[in-house]
Amino acid sequence: MAAQPESAVPIRRARSADLDALCELWLAITRHHETFDPYFRLRAGAPAEARRLLAAWLRDPDAAAWIAGDATPLGLCLARIDRAPPIQEETIRAEISDLGVRPEARRRGLATALLDGALVWVREQGAARVEVRVAARNPEGQAFWRARGFGDFMDVLHRRL
Repeated sequence: MAAQPESAVPIRRARSADLDALCELWLAITRHHETFDPYFRLRAGAPAEARRLLAAWLRDPDAAAWIAGDATPLGLCLARIDRAPPIQEETIRAEISDLGVRPEARRRGLATALLDGALVWVREQGAARVEVRVAARNPEGQAFWRARGFGDFMDVLHRRL
């Protein structure tokens, strides 16, 4: 279990009973990213698809989720293990695909506590490295990750067609 943030909001590994809360939080994170780029805009049917994807995530032995809060979900973290073809020395790495805290609960240590829980699990899975993607137009997200020791590795370039 991760260290508790100062506010003593519980941080724990998510389970299937948390599916509704995880969906709500994941969609809220995506809506927050819409302000950075229209690429993140949700399409019709997104809530049902998010529920299906998160249910599969919770069943996957190479994936895990953490949730902050009990009665009111305040944040989530999604992490997974990726296995590379055995042509490189590093054949296992982790990715934190999503980490977010509701605006009213930010700056209380919840994101760091969620991240800490994920990092413990990642190490237990045998990964020695974790990657995260953060929107280039998200200065708060960039600052959060860099303050926790994450740095440049690869640039993800894109072009709209």
